[in-house]
Formats: sequence, structure tokens, C-alpha cells
Amino acid sequence: MSSVTNSEATIDAFVNAVRPAFGYVVAAIAFSTCLFTLFITLLALSTKDSRRRLVFRLNVVAICLALTTSALIGLMTGKAVVNPFNQVSKSVSVAAVTFLSCSPLLYDSMLLTRLFAVYPIGSTPRVTLVKIFAFPFCVKCVRVAAITMGVRGFAVLGTTTEALIQNQSTNWFRSPYVVTECTMQIVDNL
Repeated sequence: MSSVTNSEATIDAFVNAVRPAFGYVVAAIAFSTCLFTLFITLLALSTKDSRRRLVFRLNVVAICLALTTSALIGLMTGKAVVNPFNQVSKSVSVAAVTFLSCSPLLYDSMLLTRLFAVYPIGSTPRVTLVKIFAFPFCVKCVRVAAITMGVRGFAVLGTTTEALIQNQSTNWFRSPYVVTECTMQIVDNL
């Protein structure tokens, strides 16, 4: 009877160790599959003329960045599901958090470049350009500083991946840098 209890305790420990990462694996696979389909559709339906435009190239870069982020998150959480007691290296975790943190800033910056289509640099007065781009530029500078400090703070939380994950789950949403980045992202999107 005690062997049944021991095996149940082992299975329960394994399931409890795998459960948090399993949701991330499913989400990463679903979203990366959608992005890959979008990428193939974008390439298939584009013309030679549209492929030369900056907007097309920025869309390709954004999708590739999102696929890279998804692959890193999938690797990190997938390994946690397959072998929860042997996590990926600390550098992979830091890279995943870096890509995850920097992606929204890059996407917002790409959207900002579309304003140059409405306000061309050559024909728009400098004062108007400063009025339009000064505030978003300042917000993006604050976001870069917050992301840099947040990723640096995450990287020094622990010496192992297990310590990083434990500290991330307890400290990540209390970090003033993450709160600042989220607030500035909301302000940037207004």
C-alpha cells in the first residue's frame, strides 16, 4: 500500500511541476502556427512591388521576431514539460525574457514609422515633425530604459534557471521596471 502512495506522490509532484509550463507550450504552439501561416500567406499574396516597400519588410521582421520569441518560449517551457527537473540554461531564459520584453517596443516603433507616410520628412515642416514625434520618442526612451533595467534585474535574480523561474514568479509583476514598461506601453498606444 505504501508503494502505491509513493508512486501517487511522485506522479502528483511531476504533474505539479509540469502544469505551469504546459499552458505556455500550448499557447506558444498555437500562436506560432498562426504566425507561420500568416507569414506564408504574406509571401504568397505579395507582389514584387509590394515586397520592395518598407512596410512589407517591417512586417516580415515583426513576424520573424515573433516566431523567434515563440521558439525560445517553446524551448524553455517545452523542456520544462519533458524534463521538469532539468531546465534550460540561464542564458536561454534571459534571452527569452529579453525577446519577450523587447518585442512590443519594436512593434510600436514599426507602427510609428508608418506616420512618415502621412508626414514625409521632405515636405513636412520641422516644427510639425518635432510636435508629432517628440512625445513618442521620449516614451520610447523611457521604455528602453525600463526594459534594460528590468532584464538586467531579472538576469541577476538567480544563478540557475530554477532560481530565475522561482524569482520570476514571485517578483516579476512587482518589479517597478515591468510596471513602468507596461504603463509606458499603454501611454505609447494612446
